[in-house]
Amino acid sequence: MLHFRKTALLFMGIFLVTVILFQDIIFSQTPLARPAASAGAPAEEKAPVVRSVPKTVATVNGEEISYQRLSRECVKEYGQDVLGRLISRYILETACKKGGVEITNEDLQGELDTMSKRFGLNAEQYLGLIERERGISPQLFIRDVIYQQAAIRKLAGKEAQPTEEEIKIEFERRYGPGVKARIIAVSTKEEALQLREEALKDLEKFPELAQKKSLDPYSAGLGGLVPDIRRHLNPPEVEKVIFSLKPGEVSQPMEVGNQYMIILCEELIPQDPAIKLEDIREELEQIAIQGKMKEAGVKLSQKLMTEAKIDIFLGDATKSAARPGVAAIVDGNVISIAVLGDECILRYGRQALEGIINRTLIEQAVKKEKIQITDEDLNKELARVALESLPPKEDGSANVEMFLEKLMQEHGATAQRYREDVLWPSLALAKLVEGKIVITPEELQRGYVANFGKKVKCRVIILNDLRTAQRVWSLARENPTEDNFIELAKKFSADGASRALGGAVPPISQFGGQPELEKEAFKLETGELSGIIQLQNVYVILLCTGFTEPIGVTFEEVKDLVQKDIVLKKTQMAIEEKFQELQTAAAIDNYLTGSTKAPEKKEVPEVKE
Repeated sequence: MLHFRKTALLFMGIFLVTVILFQDIIFSQTPLARPAASAGAPAEEKAPVVRSVPKTVATVNGEEISYQRLSRECVKEYGQDVLGRLISRYILETACKKGGVEITNEDLQGELDTMSKRFGLNAEQYLGLIERERGISPQLFIRDVIYQQAAIRKLAGKEAQPTEEEIKIEFERRYGPGVKARIIAVSTKEEALQLREEALKDLEKFPELAQKKSLDPYSAGLGGLVPDIRRHLNPPEVEKVIFSLKPGEVSQPMEVGNQYMIILCEELIPQDPAIKLEDIREELEQIAIQGKMKEAGVKLSQKLMTEAKIDIFLGDATKSAARPGVAAIVDGNVISIAVLGDECILRYGRQALEGIINRTLIEQAVKKEKIQITDEDLNKELARVALESLPPKEDGSANVEMFLEKLMQEHGATAQRYREDVLWPSLALAKLVEGKIVITPEELQRGYVANFGKKVKCRVIILNDLRTAQRVWSLARENPTEDNFIELAKKFSADGASRALGGAVPPISQFGGQPELEKEAFKLETGELSGIIQLQNVYVILLCTGFTEPIGVTFEEVKDLVQKDIVLKKTQMAIEEKFQELQTAAAIDNYLTGSTKAPEKKEVPEVKE
């Protein structure tokens, strides 16, 4: 998406964010529950948590943010999701009561221990990790997730027992034979056939073709290289083709989604003989159980939802007018907007309040500078974003309608919300820095070299500490081959993406924004190993595998394009600096977190007489 949109999302924490609370253990359609002792009570009588929240939840430069405003914003952003969870929780509690199922503390502890062991942690460490990484309190996690798991296990546990075949499948997914491959994805079968024909003439050109032509953003920059492919992870028809290829063969075009893909098999990866199924059977059983529990939970949820009488008011203007303050009625029990707001704040209040505080800072700055943002401004920006995101219409105009439709499908964002919560802050920040972007001739020349000049093709290993970096560098120097470097990257690299790809990264350009790394990369000859390069808090080792040829265009031919790119980047930087400036100068009291921030004083140089 557009740079401005990314900036807005960065700053406006509550807007258009897909919140992934936990790992695979969260079932989006499965009931979330709490102890069944309260099952059957009317929804209004079982507020999730009794707590004291002040009328004002924050002040920003003296301007108050009320609890009611936070509640409204939370319901607007998260209401549908949280309401679904409230409804599901009630339905699951009712099912437990009807089925005579009681969830004991021992059940909860057992589920928590099982889940923690999957991550190599004890229960206390795991709950601490969830709180630090996801901002979910241990109490909320146990109430919603652990209880849910225990309830589903008792209600649908028999369906979750894996067969011997399912355990074998889990083994093959992780440790079985694989294929090292590169892919090219394009929009038409004709183009895929043409690229296949071109690739077959010289397989060494496949990475270059992928980099230039492939529509897959994750692999194109790596010459089409994808993580090692193993069985049972792709559609059967795709998998059948992949595992029928021999090294050096290129597949016929396959239709995958709305694209056509060709695959180059580089190497067949044998099953690791050191890893035996029986040695890790318990681990594989638990993985298989989790997968089947997910399926059983979805089936159970669908069954219970079908049987329940649910009437949703939230989002329906007509029904809400008839029953103000009602979010839903489930089997005759009312879930009020007030209860929904409390639950939304309990789950997302801190991040939502941070977003409101950031929005308020921008609003205050715009008001102070007397900046006006009109509907025409918003319409122009919307058209620009749509043009950058989708092909234009036949007349060359922006396909705004399709863009907004995709927003709704992918993010659940209405046009109104997108205009208010993304476009407006983006434009506001851009107007606050308008006229302050200056581009020098030297910057234009560097931009030309960065985009169209020679680049260094490298593999990298990223380490978190110097001692490990020294050990790995010694191992690489002892055997300075690319194959050895690939194995070291897979074993030691701290970066998951490059580790999975054996240290493969997109080619490094000059003036690309990492001067220390670029300086060392451009010193290397093909096959040469770099020294240990310290970049902030990590250590990097490079192996040069060659160089790309400069793209054959002159500076004057692409000057306007380069200038546009630099303007976007410098505007982005200026926006970030402006927002940081607003935060630095702000006085903020956040009563949800109990934090207070005073304006940072600027140091005034001492004047010597």
